[in-house]
Amino acid sequence: TRVESASPNTGYSQSVATLEGLVQLAEDQVRIVCKVETVVVDRPTAKRLDVLPGSRWIRIELLRLPGDGNVEQPVGWTETYIDAEYTDVPKLLRKQPKVLVSSLIESLHGRRVAEVEQTVRAVPLAAELAPVLHAQAGSPALCVMRRYLDHTNEVFEIAITIHPADRMVVKSRLRRDRP
Repeated sequence: TRVESASPNTGYSQSVATLEGLVQLAEDQVRIVCKVETVVVDRPTAKRLDVLPGSRWIRIELLRLPGDGNVEQPVGWTETYIDAEYTDVPKLLRKQPKVLVSSLIESLHGRRVAEVEQTVRAVPLAAELAPVLHAQAGSPALCVMRRYLDHTNEVFEIAITIHPADRMVVKSRLRRDRP
C-alpha cells in the first residue's frame, strides 16, 4: 500500500555537513535584499545574538526563494548581521544573490570562516512575516541561527532565518567517535 498526499510537498530539504555544503545551499537559493541598515544592538537583541550590547552591526533583511525564484513559495526570511565595517557587502549581495554573505566577506576582506555554530528551534511564525512568506501567522516554523566565526573565534556574521515548517527540513547525521 502506498499513500500519497493530494497536494504534493513543495518543501525544501538540504543536508549540510560541511562549510562547502553551506556554499552549495546558497547556490540553490536566491536572496532578495529587502532592507539594509546600521544598528547599535540593544540588550534584548544582544542577548538573542550573543554579542555585546551597544555593538554596531549592519543588518540585512533578505527574502530567500528557491533556485527557480518562485515568489509564491519563499523558503524563508533572513536577518543577517555583519561586522559594521563591511559596508560594501550589501551592494555586492544585490548583484550576486546566490552567493553566501560570508563568501562575499572573504572575497572582499579576506576574513575566512573557520567554524559555523548552528542552532535550530521551533517557533510560531510571526504575524509580520506571514504575508511575506505566504504562510499563516502562528503556524509552525523553524528558526535557524548560524554564527560565523573566524580563526580567532570572533563572530563576524550572524544569520537568523525563519522557515515555514512545510518548506524546510534540517537533516543531521551523527557518527560514533569510536566503533
